[in-house]
Amino acid sequence: MSRPFRLFGTCVVLLSFLWTTADPHAQLPGADALARHRNLGKAFYENPTTQQQAVAEFKAALDLAPASARERVNYGLALLKAAKSDEGVAQLLQAQKQDPSIPHTWFNLGIVYKKASEYAKATVQFEQMVKLVPDEPVSRYNLGYLYKLNEKPADALREFEAAAKLDPNLAGPHFQLYNSYREAGRAEDAAREQATFQALKKQQAGAAVPEDLEWSFYSEILDPADPVSADDRPLAPLKFEDRVLPGASLDRDPPGLLTADVDADGRPDLVAWSAAGIVVYKNGDVPMAGTGLEGVKAVRAVVAGDFNNDGFADLCVLTDSGAALYGNASGTFQPSAVSLPQVPFNTAVWLDYDHDYDVDLFLFGARSLLLRNNGQAGFSDQSTGFPFADGVATSAIVIELLPDTNGRDLFVTYLDRRPILYKDLLAGKFETRTVNEASAGRLVLGAADLDHDSATDLVITAETSVSVLFNRRGQFQAVPLADAGPGVATLVDFDNRALLDVVTGDRVFRNQGSGRLVPAEGSPLGSAIAATAADFDADGRTDVALVRPDGSVHLMRNDGAAGNAWIGVRLAGVRNLKLASQAQVEVKAGRSYQKRAYDGVPIVFGLRNATQVDTVRITWPNGLIQNEVRQPVRQAASYKEAQRLSGSCPMIFTWNGRGFEFITDVLGVAPLGASSGDGTYFPVDHDEYVQIPGRALASRDGAYEIRITEELREVSYLDQVRLFAVDHPAGVDVFTNEKFKAPPYPEFRLFGASRRVHPVRARDDKGRDVRAALTARDLTYPEGFSRNLSGVAELHTLDVDFGPAPSHRPAPTEPRGGESKGPVLILSGWVDWADGSTFLGAAQEDPRGLVFPSLQVKDASGEWKTVVEDMGIPAGKPKTIVVDLTGMFLSASREVRIITNLCVYWDEIFLSEDAGAAAVMTPIDAASAELRFRGFSTPEIHPERRQPETFDYSRLMPLSTWNPTPGLYTRFGDVTPLTKDIDDLLVIMGSGDELRLLFPSSALPALGPGWTRDFLLLVDGWAKDGDANTAFSQSVEPLPFHGMSAYPYGTPEQFPDDVKHRDYLEKYNTRPALRLVRPLTQLFPGATH
Repeated sequence: MSRPFRLFGTCVVLLSFLWTTADPHAQLPGADALARHRNLGKAFYENPTTQQQAVAEFKAALDLAPASARERVNYGLALLKAAKSDEGVAQLLQAQKQDPSIPHTWFNLGIVYKKASEYAKATVQFEQMVKLVPDEPVSRYNLGYLYKLNEKPADALREFEAAAKLDPNLAGPHFQLYNSYREAGRAEDAAREQATFQALKKQQAGAAVPEDLEWSFYSEILDPADPVSADDRPLAPLKFEDRVLPGASLDRDPPGLLTADVDADGRPDLVAWSAAGIVVYKNGDVPMAGTGLEGVKAVRAVVAGDFNNDGFADLCVLTDSGAALYGNASGTFQPSAVSLPQVPFNTAVWLDYDHDYDVDLFLFGARSLLLRNNGQAGFSDQSTGFPFADGVATSAIVIELLPDTNGRDLFVTYLDRRPILYKDLLAGKFETRTVNEASAGRLVLGAADLDHDSATDLVITAETSVSVLFNRRGQFQAVPLADAGPGVATLVDFDNRALLDVVTGDRVFRNQGSGRLVPAEGSPLGSAIAATAADFDADGRTDVALVRPDGSVHLMRNDGAAGNAWIGVRLAGVRNLKLASQAQVEVKAGRSYQKRAYDGVPIVFGLRNATQVDTVRITWPNGLIQNEVRQPVRQAASYKEAQRLSGSCPMIFTWNGRGFEFITDVLGVAPLGASSGDGTYFPVDHDEYVQIPGRALASRDGAYEIRITEELREVSYLDQVRLFAVDHPAGVDVFTNEKFKAPPYPEFRLFGASRRVHPVRARDDKGRDVRAALTARDLTYPEGFSRNLSGVAELHTLDVDFGPAPSHRPAPTEPRGGESKGPVLILSGWVDWADGSTFLGAAQEDPRGLVFPSLQVKDASGEWKTVVEDMGIPAGKPKTIVVDLTGMFLSASREVRIITNLCVYWDEIFLSEDAGAAAVMTPIDAASAELRFRGFSTPEIHPERRQPETFDYSRLMPLSTWNPTPGLYTRFGDVTPLTKDIDDLLVIMGSGDELRLLFPSSALPALGPGWTRDFLLLVDGWAKDGDANTAFSQSVEPLPFHGMSAYPYGTPEQFPDDVKHRDYLEKYNTRPALRLVRPLTQLFPGATH
C-alpha cells in the first residue's frame, strides 16, 4: 500500500551515518545501544526502500526495553508500514493497554480499522483520540467521516466544523461541510464551503505533499525530541574588543555597511558608505587602497552581486544621481560599460528572478525597475512584465517564503503603503500580496529562521520600535519586541549557541529558543545607525561592524563564545552561480538545527557543545540537494557543488543473462514543457524506438525482462511500451531514423550498413586532426571545443571528408520503411543536454540561442553550403542517428561540415553506400508490467562532463538528492493494461520508480541460417523535468495527451474527460508523491509543509 512519506525526521543524517559506519550493531552500553536502534529504526522507517530494516531495528530496541510502551508503539508502526498489518495491530493494541495516554496508538489503529471497513472499531479509536488531542484536525475529520457513515449527521457536522476551524487550510473538511450544509438545506453556507474547497484545491495544486486525510503528526515514529533547540543555560555576558576603523568618517544620513568577499580569498571584507564616499576594509579592519571607488560620492546604497559570474563580487552603487555598476577585477572595481538609469533609487537587490543562472537587478524607489541580466548582451528593462506595486519603495530583502521550493521571494517595504510580498511562481512570474502585519515607513529588514522551523522569519525595525514577523506556513504572525533605536536589523549568534540574536539600533535581543527573544541588559554594542556581521578574523566567532551616530566605523571583535563549538561554511557553485547566491544551508548537530541563506560570504554556525556535525545540507538555487555528513567542528569548511544530473529521461536496463545492463535513456525526443529560450516551448515528439543489441537481451524463464527506471528529478508519462524483434542478415547492421529534431519529426525507417566508409580526414575548427576519434565507438570524441558545465559550447565546426565516391555503387537491397537511393551519414554519439534555464540564458545573451547542428557540403566552387538546417542530434545518452544524403552532395566532394554550439560528442561517423535493410520485425506485447518503488542506481559522472553518464543497476544508492514532483502518480502494482495501446491511459512515474516489463520470448520465429536478432523497444509517452523554466515543473498535472496541440496547452483543450479516462484516473492515479528527502528539523504536532 502506497502512502506519502512525510517530512518529520532526520532520515538523511541517520542513513548517511549508517552507510558510513562499519558495524551498526557493535556492542554499546545499554542506553547508547537503545539510542542507536531508535535512531536507525527511525531512519529506515522514513525511507521507502528500507521498511524491513526498520522493523528489525525497532524490534531490537524493544528487546532492550521490553517494558517500554514507546518501543512497542514504534515497532508496531514499523510493522504496519512493512505491510505486516496483523502483527502491527497486535503490537499497537498491547502498547495501548500499557499506556493509554499515547495518541499514536489511537490514531493509527483508527486508520487501520477505517481502511478495513471496521467502522465501529475505528469510531472507538478516534473518539478516544480526540479526547487526548482535541486540537488535532485530521482526527476530528476522520471522526466526522465515521459519524457520517453511521448516520449521525449532527455529530458529523460538529467534527467537520471543528476540523475546518483547527486547520482552515485542509480542503477535505470544507468539502464535507459543503455536502452537510447542502443536505441540511443551508444553501448559503454550502456555497461558501464549496468556494473555499475549490480555492484550497487550486492552492494545493503545487503542494510539495498532497493533502492526506489519513496522516497526521501521530502517524510518525514516537520520538519526543525537542524540536526547537531551546537553550535555558545562563547567558554569558557579551564581550567585544571595540576597534575604531581608520579612513572613514561617514555622514549620518544615510550610512551603510555590507560584507562581501571582495578579493575572493574566502574571508569576508567590509564595505562602508555614505554621502561622503565608499571605503573597503580587507578582512573587516584594514583599509584597501586603489579600490577604484575613491571618487564615488553622494552614495545612498551599495549592494553586492556577481553579475558576470566570474566568482568576484561586483557592486551596484546607488547615488543621488542614479545607479551604476562596478565590475570587480580581482579586488579592484572598475566602472562597467553597462549603463543604468540615472534617477534616484533607495535600494537594490540582486536576484536571479528568472532562474537562468545569472543574477538580475531590481532597483527600488519612487519608480521601481527590473533589469534582466542578458550575459554578454548586457541588461534589458523588463519592468513592464513585473507586477510592481505603486508607491515609494524604501527597503527590500530576498526570502524563502515556503521551505523546500525553488522559489525566491521578495519582501519590499514602502513609504506610503504596507509592505508587498512578491511571490515567485517560477519561470519569471511573480504575484503580489499585501503584508498587513507590518506598517508603512522607512523600515530596516533582517531575515533568518529565528525559531528553527526551516521557514524564513523577518525582523523589522521602524523609527522607534522593532518587531518580528514569524513565518507560519507562508503566513506572517507579528510579535512586537520593544522600543529600540532605528536603522539596524542584524542577526548574530554571538556565543555560538545555535540561536540567532537580534541587534537593533541600541539594543540586543537574546534568543532563548522557540523564537523567544528577550532584551539583554544594558547596551552591549552601544548605539549604532548601521551594522553588519561576519567572522572577520576567522576565529569561529561572529563579529559586528557598525556605524556610530557620529559617523565613525567600528569593528566589534567578538571575544566571547570561546567554549562553544562551531563550523564555518563557504560554498562554490559550478553549474549554479559561483558565489552560490541564495543557496540554502542547513546544519544539523544532535538536536540542534539551523538554516541560513548563503549570499557569497562564509557563514559561521554555532554548535553549542557538539563534537561533530551530523550533516551540512546545501540546497543549491536550482533545487538540487547536497549532503555533507559527519563534519568536524571548530573549523571552516569549503563545499564545491557536486556534479550531478537533475533531469534527463527515463533509463532502460535489460537482463543480459548475467545482470541488468544499462542501455540508454528514452523519450529524449519528448521533453515536455521544456523552454526553448525565446518564450516558447519545444515541440515534442511522443514516441521513440530504442535500439537494443541482441547480446544485451537474454531470455530468462521464457521472457525478456526490461526495466525502465526514473532516476532523476522529473515525471514520466508512459502510454505504450512494446518490444520488436528485428531479424536481419548477420553481415548487415541495422539503424533507425530516430533522433531529436524540430518538426517535421522523422518517420520510422530502418537503414542498413554492410560496409562502413569512415572518414579519410577529419578536423575540428582549430585545425586539429580528429579522425582517429571518429572511426570506432570507443568513447573517444573530438572534444577540443570550449564549453561550460551547463551544456553550452562555443559555436564550433567539425569537418569530415569521406574521400571520392566509388565509381559504381552496389545494387541496393530493399529497405524496410522506405528506400534511400543515395548514401546515408550515420553518426553515433551523445549530448550533454542543457536544461530549460540554460536555454533561456543563452537566448537572452545571443538572439541565436542554442544552435542545433546543421550540415553543410561544398559546392562546385568549393564554398560551404547548408543543405540540412536541422540534422538532428542523439536524443540523450549514446545513440545513433542517420542523415539521408540522397541528392545532398553539390559536387564531387564528399566533405561535410557540422556546425553547433551544443555539447554534442560524436563517437563514430561513417557513410553507408547501401542503406537497404532486409529486416523482419516481430512485435511482442508485454505479458506483465509492474510499477514499484526501487530507488536510484548509482551514477558515474565525468567531473568535466566529457563522457556520458552511466548507471550501475547493481549498486542502489540509499539516498536521494531531490524529491519527486508534487502530484498524484500511478499506484504501485500491476499496470499491464496501461502499456498495451496508445490511448492516453498513462503510467505516471516519479523519481525512484521502476516499471518492470516481461515480454514472452517463446512466440518468436526461429532464425534462418546466417541471420541474427536485435531488438527495438518502442516507448510512447513524454518526460517532464523539474527545471524552474519548464512549464508546470512543480506539478504532475496537467497531464499530456496525444490530441494536444502543444504543451502547455490552453483552453479549450483538456485531458480526455470521458468515462474511460475518469475511471482510469480514479483507479490508477491515486498515489501521492513520496517525500524522499526529509527535513532536518522536526515540526510541532499539526504543522505541515
